[in-house]
Amino acid sequence: MTAPLPRDAEGLRERAKLAKKWAYLLSTRTFVPLSTAELELRLLGMVERLCAGVTTPPVARRAGAEVGSALVDLNCTTADGLQCSVEVVSRSLLDMASLRGVDNRRDQVVEVVAAFAAGFVDRVRTSTLEQQEQLGRSLYRAMRQAQQDLQLSEARFDLVEGYSSTGLATAELDGRLVRVNTALARIVDHPVVELHRRTLYDVVHPDERDAVRADVRQLEEGVATSITQPRRLLRADGELAWVTLTLSPLRRPDGRTQVVVLAEDDTDVNLLQGQLNHQSLHDVLTRLPNRQYFTSRLERALRTADPTTGISVFHLDLDGFSQVSGGLGRHVGDVVLRTVAARLEELVADEVAMVARFGFDEFAVLIENGPSTPDVVTTVRRINDRLLEPFDAHGHPVAASATIGVVHRPPPDSSPADLLDSADLTLRRAKRNGRRQWELSDQVQDGRDRRTFGLAATMTGAWRAGRLRIRYRPVVRLSDEVPVATEALLRWDHPKLGPVPHEQCLALAQDSGLLVPLGAWVLRRACEQAQAWRRGRGLDVPVRWALTAAEAADPDLVGVVVDALADTGLPESALRLGVPAPVLLGGRDDAPDNLRILAERGIGVEVDEFGAAPADLVRVLELPVRAVRLAHPVVGRRAEVVAKALASLLGVVREAGVEVSVTGVATPDQARWWREVGATTASGPLYAPATGPEALA
Repeated sequence: MTAPLPRDAEGLRERAKLAKKWAYLLSTRTFVPLSTAELELRLLGMVERLCAGVTTPPVARRAGAEVGSALVDLNCTTADGLQCSVEVVSRSLLDMASLRGVDNRRDQVVEVVAAFAAGFVDRVRTSTLEQQEQLGRSLYRAMRQAQQDLQLSEARFDLVEGYSSTGLATAELDGRLVRVNTALARIVDHPVVELHRRTLYDVVHPDERDAVRADVRQLEEGVATSITQPRRLLRADGELAWVTLTLSPLRRPDGRTQVVVLAEDDTDVNLLQGQLNHQSLHDVLTRLPNRQYFTSRLERALRTADPTTGISVFHLDLDGFSQVSGGLGRHVGDVVLRTVAARLEELVADEVAMVARFGFDEFAVLIENGPSTPDVVTTVRRINDRLLEPFDAHGHPVAASATIGVVHRPPPDSSPADLLDSADLTLRRAKRNGRRQWELSDQVQDGRDRRTFGLAATMTGAWRAGRLRIRYRPVVRLSDEVPVATEALLRWDHPKLGPVPHEQCLALAQDSGLLVPLGAWVLRRACEQAQAWRRGRGLDVPVRWALTAAEAADPDLVGVVVDALADTGLPESALRLGVPAPVLLGGRDDAPDNLRILAERGIGVEVDEFGAAPADLVRVLELPVRAVRLAHPVVGRRAEVVAKALASLLGVVREAGVEVSVTGVATPDQARWWREVGATTASGPLYAPATGPEALA
């Protein structure tokens, strides 16, 4: 039995928000025959089912499979629809605050999403097989019935040809039409009487007449008993009629052989197929080519473009589009997307170019450069100048701008996939600089980014495989250089790149969404190690872990810390937690609240990255902290004027009962300088590098 979901307002809002976002993404990628409200309501039920699967392990697979099958029943059967659904569902379930208390939440989400994808694929496969089987059986029955009817008596044949919607005819071996029904006359738009004066080859497209003659010869020679091929017939108005043409021999009692002709009109089917092909290669909203079509065009352009001028690819991401869509409504966002598409096409109208929409708020422009093509800087400026021109969207005056990654004149032997990857990486770098920025591709930087992204993508697996290690670095008292604490640091022993240091590990964990669970793991392991030192070696040295900004503001931080201490038996006084000063002093309530609760429990709370500014000093002294660790810019300044200012400021800190710590001390001269300024403790290469727990002990 599925456990009921929490009915708190926040949980309901989260699930409704997920359903709304899911509905929007699906409606931009596939056609769902429901109104927006109906679709959101249906998807909300699916979200409720998925969340129930996460909270109730025994029904996780069944819930995911049922939702995947239900999604197919909503007419969402495309790979794009599945991809966007898996992405938005998995990310949202992992981020839901209402599910954070679920045991093994990440594993449960993975199981539910995997079952969801499997259910989707299985339902699509079953549906496709059912349709194919039904179609195959229908065609087979019609074919057999037609063949049997044609072999019956002349009277039966007259009845069939008079009422059949399939074009029927009897022809001599030279193609002369002996009998023709009205259905065939309708297909080729000729009167029956006129067709009697024509041959079969007269109504077949000239390009296929030789093939039809060859088919008739095979029937005459007995090589084949029936031949079915798609053919094109000529109508009286010169237009084409697509048919499935079946030719079968008719052996007459007098020894002559005639040919029975069946023509199944496929014109409407071919037109529909053409429309479906167009839809599969174009974005529904903007009517622009999609990524698949763009990639094909890019591959051709790389082969055929003038090698002296080459091509240019512009990858655009609209700035702040989610604010427009979320603040003014999806209908306004749709107007913005259509307007941007039209303006981009207008800008390259005089060039050999293609504009495509890649998804949500991303566009791409391919230009086959010529003598009159503007340079990249001019093109980028024109794009943003045109997009910035205001326009009306359902009564709202709006404008747009874009951040752009540019690949200019790539080598002709480049693959489209590598080129598009480079454009995407370049766009990511441009977005780091803010809005309305642009950047040219750089193969060297692309390689660095790929390595970084590859590390982030594989970090979770490396953690699960036990390749992440915890190293410990002593924190010593400057007055006598006696260790007073040990600091836990991360290190990833990568099989190819070697050791990945602590700071890079944290950055990769941030990119991969692993930061909070990884920090909780380090905290627990550090507590276990500190307790092992106390029991096994009698070392009563507190262990320190520097929280990241995400951990410090995590609503579950207090519970994680309390559980780690309770499970390991480590006293609260033996644990020290560093809290980043920007988070603590930045106005958010979560981090200060966490700090106060932890300090009240006897845990030593320290402020990291302290900038020594008077305003920060006042704020820190109002909080229950035991120590501050100076920021690196402050540590790096050792001038005489700085020494006097620091000595005065740190004196105030010490008078308030707060210790001062520095890091990165590498020489005795640095240690002496900081001791004279007023620092209490320090760490760095002078004392000991970060090493394993046994070596440190």
